[in-house]
Amino acid sequence: MACVSTVIDHVDAHGYAHHIERLMVLGNLALTAGIEPQAMVDWMWSSFVDGAEWVMLPNVIGMALFADGGQMATKPYASGGAYLNRMGNSCKACRYDPKQRTGDNACRFTTLYWDFLARNEHVLAGNHRMSRQLAGMRRLSDLQAVRERAEVVLKALDEGTL
Repeated sequence: MACVSTVIDHVDAHGYAHHIERLMVLGNLALTAGIEPQAMVDWMWSSFVDGAEWVMLPNVIGMALFADGGQMATKPYASGGAYLNRMGNSCKACRYDPKQRTGDNACRFTTLYWDFLARNEHVLAGNHRMSRQLAGMRRLSDLQAVRERAEVVLKALDEGTL
């Protein structure tokens, strides 16, 4: 995942990453992968030079992980690879295709995005800002295959092989 690798390299080298990298790459991955919110906050506190409580709690808990139930942000900042591709240039160097949801070459963000929506549909259904995304998810003919592929991706993340 070239975008994740680029951001982690920034963090390792400088203790810093741009807000978009934090929110749409690291936060998005943590959200769609179901990372424990406090674990993500703890990692960011220890990894970022500006890891102050007043920065991390609203940005990580409220915005990136939607762990406050929508008090800070009106919808989860979850996205697939197509959005990341539009926002940056990491996809050009990545072996994963942001347009694919399944298969070995599918962008992990794209797979996890649709799986995140399916896993959390019952919670997100009442959020009018998520209606289009949920309707799109319901129209996917390969949603079951996406969900199965997401299990493989999540396992690889847990094992540290991705």
